[in-house]
Amino acid sequence: MSTLDRIRSRRLAKREARAIDRAWRAAPTQSMRNEIAIFAQQRVF
Repeated sequence: MSTLDRIRSRRLAKREARAIDRAWRAAPTQSMRNEIAIFAQQRVF
């Protein structure tokens, strides 16, 4: 894996993490937060 590929994949992972964090904060109910947390745990880094 080249350096550029590593940087690109890391940037994508950070972007996904921010999107998940934003969705978790915006979730109106606890059950939706739980679903987002489960989804976040199943992600492959």
